[in-house]
Amino acid sequence: MNFDIAYQIILPAMQKIAEVTHSYGWAIIILTIAFRLLVSPLVAQTTISMRRMTKLQPQMKRIQERYKENPELLQKKLMEFYGKNKINPVGGCLPTLIQLPLLFALYWTFNGPPFTDKTIDVKVNVVKAEDTKALTKAEVSSTNTIYISKKNVAAKVVVFPGNSDVVAGSDLTFATRAVEGQLPPDFNPQWRLVMPGGHQPLDSADGTGHFVFPTVGEYHVQAVIPGIAKNDSFGFISGLGKVATGANLLKPANFDIIFLVLLFGGTMFLSQKLTVPAPKLKPGQELDEQQLIQQQTMKTMPLATTAMFFFFPIPAGVYLYLVLSNVIQTLQTWLISRMPEAEVIEDPDDVPALTNGDEQNGGAANNNGRHGDDNDDSPKGAITRKEKKKSKRRKN
Repeated sequence: MNFDIAYQIILPAMQKIAEVTHSYGWAIIILTIAFRLLVSPLVAQTTISMRRMTKLQPQMKRIQERYKENPELLQKKLMEFYGKNKINPVGGCLPTLIQLPLLFALYWTFNGPPFTDKTIDVKVNVVKAEDTKALTKAEVSSTNTIYISKKNVAAKVVVFPGNSDVVAGSDLTFATRAVEGQLPPDFNPQWRLVMPGGHQPLDSADGTGHFVFPTVGEYHVQAVIPGIAKNDSFGFISGLGKVATGANLLKPANFDIIFLVLLFGGTMFLSQKLTVPAPKLKPGQELDEQQLIQQQTMKTMPLATTAMFFFFPIPAGVYLYLVLSNVIQTLQTWLISRMPEAEVIEDPDDVPALTNGDEQNGGAANNNGRHGDDNDDSPKGAITRKEKKKSKRRKN
C-alpha cells in the first residue's frame, strides 16, 4: 500500500516539483508542507483531544476512586462524563491511524530513489553435477525497485534471470529491465557478487552482470540501482542522500547531519510539551503517579529517539523532512493552545462533599479545591449552599 502510494502519487509529484525548481531539496520541502496541510485537520483533532483528556484527568481520577467498587456504575459514570464534556477517549487515535499510510509513504519516498542506492538481490544455488534434476530458474527477480533518471523519468526495475539453481562451474549473465516505465540508454547498475559464507560483496571484474560459480554453495548476485540525487546539496546539507552513524558523525563533513538530528530532538520536545502541557498544581499539591509517568515520558521520548538516530542510518533528506514536519506541527499545536478551552462539566453527585473540618471553618471545598459562598450563583455555589443546608439539619 505504502509502495503504491509513493510510486503512483508522491514520486510523480516530486518529479514535477524537482523539474520546476531544479532542486530535490525544494521538492522535499514543498511536499512536506503539502502533506502537513493535508493532514492538519486530523492532527488538530488529535491535539485537541489529548489536551482535553489531560485537563480532565483530575475529575476522571476522582470518579474512578469513588466508584472503584462498582465497575458497572464506574463505566456508566465515565461514559456520562465523556458525553457531557464532548470527548472520546479514543478520539485521538483514529486520526493518527488514518494519516499513518501517508506518513510512511512519504518516508519511503525520501528514503529511496533518487536519494539512495537500492539493491536487487538474486540467489544462486550451486549444486553438484549429479543433482541436475533439481535445477530451476525464475524468469525475473522476486523483488524490484524504482529508478529515476536525470530527466525525471521513473521506471520499475527487475533483474533477470531470477533465483536460480546451477551446476558447479557454470556461469550466468544477469541484466536488468523495466517492468513499468522505460530505462534510459545510459542506465548502468553496479554488479556485485556475495560468495558462499561471505558477507562483503565483491564488485564485478568487468563491470557487467556476468559471473562464474565455481564451487557448491549459495551465492547472491546484486544489482545496485543508483540514486541520482544522493550527492545533491541543499543549503547547509552537503548531500541529500548522505548517511552517517556512530563515530562517522564526528567527521566535519557530517556535522550537518548532527545539526539535523539535534534540531529534530529539540522540535520534537517542544511539540510534545505544547501537546501535553504540565498540570497546574495548587500550593502543596503533587503530581499523581499517572501524571508523573506522562511527564517523564514527554521528557525521555525525544532524548531516546534522538539518541537512536545517531546509530540508525537515515539519509539527510529524510532528516530534512522530519525536522520540517516537527516545526509545522509545533506551530499548529501552539496555535491550538492559544484557543479558549471549554469548561469542565461534572455531575454534582460526583463532586466531593463537605468534610467536618470544612463545616467547622464555615466553608465548603468543591472538586477543584476552591471555596464557594452563599452568594455564588454558579453551579459550584449551588452545591455549596446545598451542603450547608444539609450541615445545618444535621446539627439541629
